[in-house]
Amino acid sequence: MTKAIKPLAEVCQGKREQNKLANRQAILDAARKCFLKQGYDAVTIRDVVRETGLAAGTFYNYFTDKDTLFKAVLEARINEVNEAMHAVRLQSPTIENFIYGTFHALFSKISTDPSFFRLILRNENAVRALFADTVIGIPMRTLKDDFSEAIRRGVFPDIDVELLAAACFGIGFELGRILAYTKKPDAEATARFATKLMTSGTTGFGISKTASASKRRKGEVPIRGSLP
Repeated sequence: MTKAIKPLAEVCQGKREQNKLANRQAILDAARKCFLKQGYDAVTIRDVVRETGLAAGTFYNYFTDKDTLFKAVLEARINEVNEAMHAVRLQSPTIENFIYGTFHALFSKISTDPSFFRLILRNENAVRALFADTVIGIPMRTLKDDFSEAIRRGVFPDIDVELLAAACFGIGFELGRILAYTKKPDAEATARFATKLMTSGTTGFGISKTASASKRRKGEVPIRGSLP
């Protein structure tokens, strides 16, 4: 059977698309190196372009400025991690499964790609200032939604989702910081540690349903349980 020959225009179009994808990825890879090495404030678009070896004007075919570039560097990887954690949580029948699955998914990603988490730590202030409602905000909102859904399913007791999510997020972030700079990170052991810490607290005491957002802001959160 004679193999069909693609029209020349289609072949050229395919090569152009491949070149576009390659150029965009080259810019992202170069930006990741620059942001990790120099930090967001010190990096210039010229630094990134110089790292790629592409023509100076090529950058603006893909990104409008440094902010959009930095967001693109963060977004794909963070979304990937968020989706992995979300998928595990939706299928979790117990508190332990929910929490362990969340931490293990996160810590496994950090262990396999520690330089990405170092990138976030290196640029922590810029990440929070620029993308608190998007890149960083999305995983937090997903976590809150998943906790709320788990409460509805009876997996968790009816406790304050905002406080629970903040505690989980904080533990994950700070233990992730340690993993990112550990020579031989152990995602499983770290996830077990975090799970024991969280599950003991979650099952050990409850947080009053009357703890409104205004009371939390004022520091008037009534907690009952094992506190003296």
